Formats: sequence, C-alpha cells, structure tokens
Amino acid sequence: MSIMDVNTGWKKRLGIITYISAFLVIEVIFGYFILESRSLFVENSIKHGSYLAQTQIEKLETRMGEYAFSVDLAGKYLNEMVILHTPDLEIQQWMKSYCNKIAERFGDNVLDLYAVLDDHIVAANPWEGDDDYDFASKSWYSDAMTAPPGTIVFSNLYQDAVTGQDVFTMSLALSTPGNVVAMDVYLTSENWMGFSEPADGYGLLVYDPQQTLAYSVGHIDLGMSQENILTSTPDEISHYAGSIQEDYNLYVCKLSSGWNVVIAIPGENLISQRHMLLMDLGLGLNVLNVIIVTVLLIRHFRNSKYVRQDTLTGLLNKSYLMKQIRKRLKRSNGTLLIADLDNFKKLNDSYGHDHGDLVIIQVAEVLQACFRKGDCIGRFGGDEFIIYVDASLSDEVLNDKAQQVIRQVMLLSQQYPLSELSISIGGCRCMKGDKYIEVFKRADDALYQVKNSGKCGFAMSHHTPSNQI
Repeated sequence: MSIMDVNTGWKKRLGIITYISAFLVIEVIFGYFILESRSLFVENSIKHGSYLAQTQIEKLETRMGEYAFSVDLAGKYLNEMVILHTPDLEIQQWMKSYCNKIAERFGDNVLDLYAVLDDHIVAANPWEGDDDYDFASKSWYSDAMTAPPGTIVFSNLYQDAVTGQDVFTMSLALSTPGNVVAMDVYLTSENWMGFSEPADGYGLLVYDPQQTLAYSVGHIDLGMSQENILTSTPDEISHYAGSIQEDYNLYVCKLSSGWNVVIAIPGENLISQRHMLLMDLGLGLNVLNVIIVTVLLIRHFRNSKYVRQDTLTGLLNKSYLMKQIRKRLKRSNGTLLIADLDNFKKLNDSYGHDHGDLVIIQVAEVLQACFRKGDCIGRFGGDEFIIYVDASLSDEVLNDKAQQVIRQVMLLSQQYPLSELSISIGGCRCMKGDKYIEVFKRADDALYQVKNSGKCGFAMSHHTPSNQI
C-alpha cells in the first residue's frame, strides 16, 4: 500500500469521525429540547387527546367488528345449509331467529338478514316482490362478488325505499359461487354504536366514505372544513392541525370498514405557544439530524449490499449483476442463462400490477431455490432474469435445472389461469476471457429460439465462442 493510499484512508476515516462527532453534538442538544417538548406535549396533548381518541376508536372498531362478525357467522351457517340442501323455509326460519338474537345483542337495533342462494332471494323478513328482485344490479351484491374472498363489504349510508329510515348494508360472498349473504343495520336508535356519553366538551362524529354523517355524540360542526378533513383520512389516528375553531383540537382516523371518524378535543388541551416554540425548535433540530444521518447513510450505502440489490426481489440488480459476470468471465469458464417470463403482460392486464410484482418475487425465489447460493442470480429488468454459474455444467445438469425452473413456474401459473404464464430459458457456455456482450448475445439468441418455437422451453446456444476458433 502506498503512502498516498494511507493518507486517503485516513482522510476517509477522519471525515467519518467528523460527521459522527457533529451528529453526536447535535443529538445531545436535540435530546434536551425533544425531552422538554415531549413532557409538555404528553401532558397537554397525548394524554388528553390521542389516548382518548384511541379509546373511542377502539370502541367504534369493536362495534363495527361485532356487526361484521355477525355477518361472517351467518355466512358459515348458510354455507353448511346450502351444502346440506336445507329447504328455503327452514333457512328463512333460522335467519329470522338469528336476526332476533343479534338484534338483542346490539341493544334492540333493527336488523334484516337476507341472502342470495342458488340465484334466488331468501330473507328473514320477506318483502313484497322477492321473486322479481334484481339482486344482481344491486351494489351490495356486486361489491361482495368482486371483493377478495372472505371480505365483508360495508355500503355507504342510504335511505330505505319503504321505511325511509337510514340504513347501511354489510355483504359477504359465500363459498358457493354466486351466493351472497347480507345484513342491513337500520339506524333507528340514536345510539346504535352503543356509546356512553364522552367527557364534557368532547365531540365524536362517524361518516361513511361519501362523507354522510351516520353517528354523532356531543356537539361539533365541521362546517366548510368537513371535505378537507375527510378527503384524505389516514388509517391511523392523526391530529388535524387546521382545527375548525380555536377551542377544538381534532383527531381523525379511518376505520377498517372504510368509514371515517372525527374526534374533537376541547381547546383547554391545546398546546400553548411556549409548547409550540419548543416543538418547532425540536423539529428544526430533527431536520438537521435527518440531513446528517442521510449523508452518513449515503456513504454507507455506497459499499453496502443495498446498492447491489434489486429493490423488488432482493436479487442482484442489473448493473451489479453485469459487473460480477464480467469479473467471473475473466477468471474461469462458466454458464450463462437468460430466463424470461412468457405472457407476463397478459398477467398484469388480467390480475393487476400488484399480482405481477408478486409473481416476479415468487419467480426470484424459485431461481434461488434451484441454483446454488454462490451463483450470480439477478433481475435484468422487468420480467427477465439472468443466472451465471461458475462452472461448465453438463447438458444433463443444465436441462434438469431448466426443467425444474419451468415446472415450478407452471405450478405458480395455476394461481393465475387467465394469464397462460410460463417461462422461457436460453443459455450458452462461456470460456475464460469471453466478453460479456458476446456471451449475452449468444444466450439471448438461444432464448429467442425458444420464444419462436412456442415458448415455455429451454435451449442452449451452439455458437462456437470466438476464442475457441
């Protein structure tokens, strides 16, 4: 090692030490401010705000969960009855009895249970026109049919056409295709959520996804701010800084059912100007800390595995993969394989890009399972993968490996019958000293041959490497 290298190394170390020292000094200062700010904030905001909001949210989630559980349990019973070919009259009688029991459980709320069984309606309380009821055109039915299996769908609030009462519907697709169970909850009780009166001054509002008020305790008017508050409600409790009045502090949250909740905390629990100043100072120091940490992380990531990895699959990324293959070509013979998914666009179009990403991840796991840990396995881009093996494998071994991958992908494709998913693999043998661009071209030509021959296969290039001529 030269003197210049030693000096360079010391400069790097000195730079890291300088950054860490600066970070520690700032962290001590930040710690003092954040501790002081935290004690004030916990006393005046979290204790009287977030904690209370969380308590109320849990009550709401419990009640909505109880409604959902009732529908889920009804679905299990109805599945069994359908399997046993229970007559409609007996099913209707059971539904009536079940409806009465759960109504008592929910404080004598008015409930209605009905189901589509083998293309006709069976209801706990039959209504006129059942025979002509076009359930297929109703959102409670179509939403349940298109939801993921086992998902209970909550409707928006609407007005019953006969009684004029406010009501919402929960529906669930049964195991038999086309069968759906649904339960209506009529808001005939002022306290259908089963709430006790909260502390003086607090307000609680529950809205459906269309911002229609379904339930309220206390007195609070969101006024013109309602749309802004409810448009982007988070899944976890969040403080809404733009309070509608100076004497209220608002917390918002989206329930698992998709409904929105707003909780109003009295102004006496708002943070004072002194508190806000401390919080602003803490925030400023926090930003500075983030910048310093970011610099340190960037320096670290330059030499870490994350620079080498494909973010989706965890395999080697394209640039690092090519770099490694070039290194290995310089020192030994090997085998290069290119694997490309067939009909992947059709899978994305049929099932969505989320499922497409999931398939890419699963194929990456298949390749890792079929090849050795020391082999270079990377995602070249999109749905294309490259495998480089530091050995000139025999034709029999290569074919076994390729067929193993093909079989695994075919098993995976059974989850996506509309996609016709498969995989094509092309490869070539590499000699020590070969150029990457040349071996890639030979393997790509072999892959092209498979694609032109009907896909879902394996071929090796028979082109003679230039250094063997």
